[in-house]
Amino acid sequence: MEHLSVELVSGPLRLIAAKNEKSSGELNRFLAKSVWTPQDRQCILDSLAQLLLDKDYTLLLGRQLRPILLDLLERNAKAIKTGGQVNHDLHERLSVSMSKLIGSHPDVLPFALRYFKDTYPVFQRLFLESSDANPVRYGRRRMKLRDLMEAANIFLQHRQTVFRELWDWSVCVPLLRSHDALVRWHTANCLALVTCMNEEHKLSFLRKIFSSDELVHFRLRLLEEAQLQDLEKALVLANPEVSLWHKGEEPQYIQGHLVSADLSSSVAAVCGVVLPKLSSSPGEQASDRSSSLEQELALKSFVLVESVCKNLQLLAVSVASQNAVLLEGPIGSGKTSLVEHLAAVTGRTKPPQLLKVQLGDQTDSKMLLGMYRCTDVPGEFVWQPGTLTQAATKGYWILLEDIDYAPLDVVSVLIPLLEHGELLIPGHGDCLKVAPTFQLFATRRLLSCGGSWYRPMNSHATMLDKYWTKIHLHNLNKKDLNEVLQSKYPSLLAATDHLLDIYIELTGEKHCCPSVAYDKAPQEVSEAERENRRVVLEGRELSLRDLLNWCNRVAHGFDPTSSTALLHIFQEAMDCFTAMLSEQA
Repeated sequence: MEHLSVELVSGPLRLIAAKNEKSSGELNRFLAKSVWTPQDRQCILDSLAQLLLDKDYTLLLGRQLRPILLDLLERNAKAIKTGGQVNHDLHERLSVSMSKLIGSHPDVLPFALRYFKDTYPVFQRLFLESSDANPVRYGRRRMKLRDLMEAANIFLQHRQTVFRELWDWSVCVPLLRSHDALVRWHTANCLALVTCMNEEHKLSFLRKIFSSDELVHFRLRLLEEAQLQDLEKALVLANPEVSLWHKGEEPQYIQGHLVSADLSSSVAAVCGVVLPKLSSSPGEQASDRSSSLEQELALKSFVLVESVCKNLQLLAVSVASQNAVLLEGPIGSGKTSLVEHLAAVTGRTKPPQLLKVQLGDQTDSKMLLGMYRCTDVPGEFVWQPGTLTQAATKGYWILLEDIDYAPLDVVSVLIPLLEHGELLIPGHGDCLKVAPTFQLFATRRLLSCGGSWYRPMNSHATMLDKYWTKIHLHNLNKKDLNEVLQSKYPSLLAATDHLLDIYIELTGEKHCCPSVAYDKAPQEVSEAERENRRVVLEGRELSLRDLLNWCNRVAHGFDPTSSTALLHIFQEAMDCFTAMLSEQA
């Protein structure tokens, strides 16, 4: 298992306490303690979450507490809905805080999309003030209207198609007559985006509201804000690189550190990257408790060796940014297992939450998009959504295996999905917007020739290459293989080295010194490379799956002192490694 470990005392917490007078007393009280109890760590996180809502310190906390920023946001989202009613004051503060962080923290936008899907718009105050209901009570320092409209403008700029349809913007029109020039400016820009004005129409619209001097002033302000945003990105990335996690069965409690157990139940830490967990409905919670033991056993069975941890961290970072991920590697390198493990860690243990589709020559776009099917009633047809349509609209994760075998019509479906986040379904509506929690994965198998690995160059899927975040997986080396076998099969400890020697003898040198030629075609591999590699067996290529299958058979009732142990190992090896050979071979 791997556990999060974030150091707070030496840097972030002292700096935040020094910069903030309002919370310095409470934070200094914890800094003075020699030992932090679990309750102390929860109080520290709650205090930092509240301080994040102060717009004057939002950027400072985002910069210093980048690894646990998602946890702080989740705590505030939960506090807003405490008691079954929305705290509008906290809602406005959280909205403004997210708008300030969204440009420099890629995981804030996915959180904002999930948050606003089930709650009020940023400018809900305008609806409340125009109604006859009892007025909502705000804090002593409620957010200014200019801050709210600026936040709404920022959200529109990042996801115009989502927020223009999600919120009712008609209530903002009267703000064009506001006495505050900044309120008018942000409102005018919001309405220009909502109505999809081009630059010419937008300029004509703004000239009716602002004078020439005001337009020049606001344009200079935009340039200044863009420079500040670039500076903030640089400051976030300039934080020193430190290890935020460690491997071990139990979390190591070190003074001044936060660990995985301290985080909110709404998030999960994966190799130092905090990801949102799938929230279960009340009806599913009972069944989730019954399957929690199975999930824990499944997570423990996945051995996190060094190379796997690096790939898992890259995968988690891509998911946090909501990037479509392509995992490339030879057969048996763990492409599918890596996605399945990440899904299990984030609470996606049931089939609808993680859908897998094996692509091939017989796969067509109808299977992914859906089709009309006839019913028992003559002449009646009903729409049956496909796997990809269900995943995109309901926010599931989907894994497309062997994307290089996808036919051209499947590739044409994926291009608008990857480029614009839209799923085009001919004959059934214009287009569907993907849900905020939707995540697309794909795998591509690298082929072997002469000991080198290459991509299939004649695949239609190469048209999608520019849209993927690619993660390259290699075969495990002998050291990692040894660690995997010792962890999964402790009864075979005495024979592990011999089993590995036999397996590596059969598979050649691919587990010793991987040679990767991703962009080479098979005919481009030199004859010298072919001669320097060992001859592989006929049939399909042996992989880690065969090794694990062999060890799983041998480990059942294995007794190293038995006289028949070696014969049993040989018989199982013959069955596992030669079953694919023809009789002539």
